[in-house]
Amino acid sequence: PSDPPRPSDPSAASGSEGGPAAAPSAGIADMPDGPAGWPSMRRILLDDPDAYRDAARLPGVPQLAAYTASVAVDRVLRASGTVPAFAVGQSFGEIAALVCAGAFSITDGARIAVSAVEVLARRGAGGGMGLLETGEDDTRALIAETARRARAARDPLPASEAHRVRPGGRVAARSAMAGEVVVACLNAPSATVVSGPDAELEAVLETARERGVRAVRLAVPYLSHHPAMAGADHEWYETIRRFPRRPLETAVYSPVRGRAYRDDDDLHRALADCIVRPVRLPEILVEVAKAGATVFVEAGAGDALCSCARLTVPDVATYAPMRVRRRSGGAAPVGKSAPGVLPPDPAEAASARR
Repeated sequence: PSDPPRPSDPSAASGSEGGPAAAPSAGIADMPDGPAGWPSMRRILLDDPDAYRDAARLPGVPQLAAYTASVAVDRVLRASGTVPAFAVGQSFGEIAALVCAGAFSITDGARIAVSAVEVLARRGAGGGMGLLETGEDDTRALIAETARRARAARDPLPASEAHRVRPGGRVAARSAMAGEVVVACLNAPSATVVSGPDAELEAVLETARERGVRAVRLAVPYLSHHPAMAGADHEWYETIRRFPRRPLETAVYSPVRGRAYRDDDDLHRALADCIVRPVRLPEILVEVAKAGATVFVEAGAGDALCSCARLTVPDVATYAPMRVRRRSGGAAPVGKSAPGVLPPDPAEAASARR
């Protein structure tokens, strides 16, 4: 819509917390325990935004900047009288959503965000994520087709002779190939994110392009929302469980849990689940709309999640206060994924932030 949501609209859905816009940026910039080798976050966030492009090549910097943007947008909205009744965090965005709902402090949320990237980059190296502009069923079919091609290329045995390979041998082992690339995030009915090892992921994206499906590699240099990350979720949980949590002040709906969080939920465990479990955004957007949300506001950079809402909920009103103008010929992919490093094309940046 051309107009922003009206102040104090109780049916607005957002993704962040209240107060002056500068407060979250200043608090995060002054974090005393940032990773070694990082540039000054205060300089990047508040004084020298042009330095961000180089700094964003360091894993963790773009994620912290995205987190800060989400919290700052929410604070501006609340300061102007627009208080959300619901919050939806998409993947990495669940951290900001929970902070904005009062569950964690802003500074602890920043530490949680940085620690997530540290675990993902170390435990998920050698993998990545890609966006296919098609539905979940078609995406699964493309994954299966790619796996069949790989099996045929590596083992030209006719099907009638496959039984001659001893049990536990090559054919049995390769039957797991279809699971190496998995559906990681369903962002909209026609936007699906996949995750898998680099070579297998590139093969799936190439198969999609051959079938006329737009497919792009996201700026996410590791696996996420992938069952192979089992163990990494427990490591991260043990890292973040020390951060105290408070009662929720706003209803937070999780596309990973598939419902609204409750005060008796282990929110640290819920965040850790995001490393291994898939995101299903459309179902949650529909649930939030049924619960009474009439305006969806993107608390963060870009308008990718607003696009997901429009594709999922008919006639929904959306507002993206940090929407950026697209470059000529550079339509951004729909939706977001796990946190990534700086992509080569700004048009892909919106889909590289979860």
